[in-house]
Amino acid sequence: MTRKVFTKLLGLFLLLLVFQAVAVQLILRRFMENLPPERLHQIDREALWAGLLALVFALPLAAWVASGVTSRLQRVVDFSRHIAQGEFSVRLNPQGGDELSAMETALNQTAERLDSNFAEIESRRHELATMLDSMQEAVVAVTAEGQVRWSNAVMQRIAGTEIRVGRPLVHSVRDPELLACIRGAIQSGEVRFGRSASLAPGKMLEINAAPLPSGGALAVLHDVTRIEAAEKSRREFIANVSHELRTPLTSIQGYVETLIEDPKPSPETTREFLSIIQKNASRMSRLTEDLLALAGVESPDYKLAVQPMRASALVQDAIESLGGIVVDSGVDLESAGAPDTCVVADADAMNQVFGNLIENAVKYGKSGKKIIVGARDAEGCVEFWVQDFGPGIASDHQERIFERFYRVDKARSRESGGTGLGLAIVKHIVAAQGGRIWVETELGAGATFHFTLPLAARPGSNSATPQLSGQA
Repeated sequence: MTRKVFTKLLGLFLLLLVFQAVAVQLILRRFMENLPPERLHQIDREALWAGLLALVFALPLAAWVASGVTSRLQRVVDFSRHIAQGEFSVRLNPQGGDELSAMETALNQTAERLDSNFAEIESRRHELATMLDSMQEAVVAVTAEGQVRWSNAVMQRIAGTEIRVGRPLVHSVRDPELLACIRGAIQSGEVRFGRSASLAPGKMLEINAAPLPSGGALAVLHDVTRIEAAEKSRREFIANVSHELRTPLTSIQGYVETLIEDPKPSPETTREFLSIIQKNASRMSRLTEDLLALAGVESPDYKLAVQPMRASALVQDAIESLGGIVVDSGVDLESAGAPDTCVVADADAMNQVFGNLIENAVKYGKSGKKIIVGARDAEGCVEFWVQDFGPGIASDHQERIFERFYRVDKARSRESGGTGLGLAIVKHIVAAQGGRIWVETELGAGATFHFTLPLAARPGSNSATPQLSGQA
């Protein structure tokens, strides 16, 4: 650039020199026509030497001027390159008050404006990315060609592999339902819906793919696993309740119709049928009571009147108040002892817990002829247990026995009048008091149900007795 400027300036000086020589010749010869030829030749030589001398001074001057202008222009060019590369923090240093300085000032203002605009855009982009990453839903955006434009952290986690921007989504995600929804949204320009059970093992995902104005599509994946599980549980609950009510109702209806159709039934037959009707009515009554109890403990409004109680008193009260359950069963109800440690508990709720566990032990562990109730100190709590010596519970049933209506032996449960809700009620009551429940069992060696209760605050301590609700 310096050479170009210098050449242009030198050419300008040469033109001025030639113009000066021609002008001098024309003017001097016009006004000095009467001078002798020798004098004219002398004047021409002096003019030539003056031009050469001016040229000698013009050369460094042109080089100096060219270097200054070129240096400033080079800074402008370098500045433009930095701006093109996204480096908006660079600035020019305007010098003087010429047009080039005004241009440098204008370029600095443009750079500041660009820096501010791009900083705001980057801030909004980062804020949007943070918001999308904080979503519970998985989000992925693709171009019209199926290449990934963006994906949030949830999508990366669900995919189980890195989803790289610029690569086809099919290279990272092979779920056919998701790919079909995105492809359909791109081609039709309409929102497409779908469901996927294979993208994340053990989860059901609802897919919502919408076209983008600039082309491509945005897919949002909602985890509906809990909703599906709740809906399934609701259907199973309704089916179980309907079945449990229909069985005794059918029996009652059948025996009542028989008595009505027989004009003179024998007293023995009448007594037998009425006994069966009473048994089924009692079964329906127990089911209704258990359903109401379960609805109560599962309700967010379920409250417990908790207070400090000694563990030994809870065990002793359970044996004394529930001893009548085992009187006619031939089973001995014994105490294994309990510490005097104070726990946080609701007296009525604990009677229900021990009652359900002991009644359950009588029904299924009657063959063991003995039930033991006890408690011991544990870390930060007191552990209670109810042990029977019956046939035990197989391992494949142990994780589900606290579910509503779940029975290990359905035939024996219906024969004994069980509703399948007792352990579910116990689980919710224990959890509502801040404890947990589990079972330890071995086939042929009986089953032991353990549950814990938190320790009560010691007198003089700053901690107060917790206010517990039924939310487990």
